[in-house]
Amino acid sequence: MPFSSPKVLLGLSALTLLLFHVSDATASLFTLHKRLPKVVAFDFRKEVPRNTLTNHLRKRQKTVTASIDNAEIAYLINMTIGTPGQPFSVQLDTGSSDIWIPAVDSDVCQQDQQSCRNLGQYDSSASSSYVDAGKNQFQIQYQDNSAVQGDYINETLAIGNTVIKDMTMGLAIQATRPFGIMGIGYDADESIAAVSLTSVYPNIVAQLEAQGFISTLAYSLWLNDLNSLTGSILFGGVDTAKYHGNLVVLPVQATNGTYKDFTVALSSVSVLDCSGAVQFAQTNLALPVILDSGTTDAYLPDSVINPILGGVGVINDNEYGAIVPCDVANSPATLSFGFGGNGGQTISVGLSEFVTPIYNEQGLQPTFRDGAGTVCSWGLMSSGTGPILFGDAFLRSAYVVYDLTNNQIGMAQTVFNTTDTNVVEISGSSIPGASITASAVMASQTFSGIPQETNAKTKSGTTQATAAHGSPTFNLCVPGSKKGAAFAVGPPRIEVTTVITGLVLILSFAFGSSVVLLRW
Repeated sequence: MPFSSPKVLLGLSALTLLLFHVSDATASLFTLHKRLPKVVAFDFRKEVPRNTLTNHLRKRQKTVTASIDNAEIAYLINMTIGTPGQPFSVQLDTGSSDIWIPAVDSDVCQQDQQSCRNLGQYDSSASSSYVDAGKNQFQIQYQDNSAVQGDYINETLAIGNTVIKDMTMGLAIQATRPFGIMGIGYDADESIAAVSLTSVYPNIVAQLEAQGFISTLAYSLWLNDLNSLTGSILFGGVDTAKYHGNLVVLPVQATNGTYKDFTVALSSVSVLDCSGAVQFAQTNLALPVILDSGTTDAYLPDSVINPILGGVGVINDNEYGAIVPCDVANSPATLSFGFGGNGGQTISVGLSEFVTPIYNEQGLQPTFRDGAGTVCSWGLMSSGTGPILFGDAFLRSAYVVYDLTNNQIGMAQTVFNTTDTNVVEISGSSIPGASITASAVMASQTFSGIPQETNAKTKSGTTQATAAHGSPTFNLCVPGSKKGAAFAVGPPRIEVTTVITGLVLILSFAFGSSVVLLRW
């Protein structure tokens, strides 16, 4: 479910400048694997320079793979809708279950025509396969009271040469951003389920199974590390070369007796410093955590997160949100997250996975007044009164298998930047490569609904950033971040009134499809 903190904001005017058209040279970067029994493969390789304003799928063994590009925040998958196909880039989201796209005459596309032209806008009059499935019946209400409203339609959807017929989706007439969502969660979490559970429809995962592309309602997600440019989602299978050791199975926790999201039980959190010494630990937890690729950061209750924020020396700045010196990304310190209690899985996440650069409108970074270096945003924060969410900042370090048929999650420590692959089909009641089921700790999920939509609006403010002093108490082994050190934020080096946290890197199309990563 798309979610962002106040610091993670996108300048749409910048977004529209970063797309580019497919050239013949692009085709040389992509290789279509040979077809094996029940295997469809799409490969890509991306060579994209980092920190520049550059305009910028794999086997069928009853498996469908779409590879994804990591530019540090939102994952967009390229697809076509209609006959002939109209191209779209939509956010890949494990935390929701509907697909929705903006209509050509939607309010957001009237307000930002260039972005909609680049990211996709649907014209029903231009498609011979368009079917009206419910005028004014589609609506998603987010926790912050923002909403997407429009119609239901049935259409042909293609990801590469995987063509899905009669796909039900929302056509947004009113929306707050110019690109849609591909929700790949449970059917019970579709927006229409709030009105009538008997009205839910087969979403894209169910349609892939029903139309014979995969054998079971399952997929695995490999995001790779923060600085990498590759990753993959594998529908119907597991790539055993992408993780260390064995997968541990975690039961999905139901919400009021219904499986609606990918909630698992978090049983411990600890911080290890650069020497491996424990700086902080909370054990015997039983927290319901939603695994959500539509969320950029990770969110924990105050009782858990506050000691971590103080230990790292995180500053809450009025202009930039939660920030740290960028040098913190060089710390070898790690956070460890335990799931399922005794015998469960522990995922280690490097401190660097929570540190991302902040850029102003001219692509420059603000600096600290005391010469401590450049300012970066921090991606592990308080959940407040909202749900506990583990987004991409955590998920990059975990190889996660989402098994909707058996209501279980397979999890292991990811292998970063590997080119090895060994795809195994998921076809029964067990996840291939899974060793044990960790159910010593269970957690009841009480949250119901969808967190706020990713904010695609630009943040305006003064050039003078104000910040409280921060004093790291953990031993991070980073120059300038010794215990008790204090930092104050200075203004950006040039006059700006708009701040955006990052760049947009767009992946060109391969055989009509690819996955794009959007850095907020």
